[in-house]
Amino acid sequence: MEHTSHLPSALPGVRLIDAEYHDFAFPRHFHLEYHVGLLLSGQQRFVSGGERCLAGRGDTLLMAPEQIHDGASLGGEGYRIRILAIEPDWLDAASRSLSDGRQGAPRLTSSTLREPVLQRHLQAVHAGFFGGTALALESALWPALACLLGQGSTLRVREPERGFDAPTWQRLREWLESRLESPPSLEELAAFCGLSPWQALRRFRQHCGLPPQQWLTQLRLERALPLVLRGTQPLSQVALQLGFYDQAHFSRLFRRTYGLPPARLRAGY
Repeated sequence: MEHTSHLPSALPGVRLIDAEYHDFAFPRHFHLEYHVGLLLSGQQRFVSGGERCLAGRGDTLLMAPEQIHDGASLGGEGYRIRILAIEPDWLDAASRSLSDGRQGAPRLTSSTLREPVLQRHLQAVHAGFFGGTALALESALWPALACLLGQGSTLRVREPERGFDAPTWQRLREWLESRLESPPSLEELAAFCGLSPWQALRRFRQHCGLPPQQWLTQLRLERALPLVLRGTQPLSQVALQLGFYDQAHFSRLFRRTYGLPPARLRAGY
């Protein structure tokens, strides 16, 4: 059965298309956005730029704005695909950030990429659309873009060479401590540091060894641990106080980190 849904994001220039096609075949057409598709199952055949292409499970498909192409399943067996649709102005600004201001929107050099690392990055981005914070989605999106454009375009990605200086880190850490109940987005974090989102993400990881989302989750769990052991507050209140979605989400992350769910740890097991 054919299926298509469009999921918006907190970023106005980025959305996700989740689709499954069996009998439907796209005629020759174009989009006004960049399309980055990850084939989840099946095979898709298409013609782009006069070249006949075949993509299979795990392949990434790249389409530039106004690039004429068609598309259909191979032999009518059907395929499942998730597509990041990115507005050109947004990608232009992102590319300037990734290249430290040296380049704007790059020229794509391939219609398909078969790269397991890129596949994992895109899967993390997709997961951010189906649940999680804006910080988690943005933290996954930037490495995916860096990997994608570094391999499939003319863009030369530049990595920040250092982490934060001591005064900046102290201010940032105190601010993050004050935002445990309502974690900031990556754009908010970057604005606090006076950096682009890409620069803030990479400097944070260089400084701490973790991306902001994981570091902040670990900090919240560390603040929760003594409250769990003290036993004076209901676990639902602890979860709410530290910004977790609900007690189940809190318990799942707590168990993953400490080996036991909070209720069992509190009971002395």
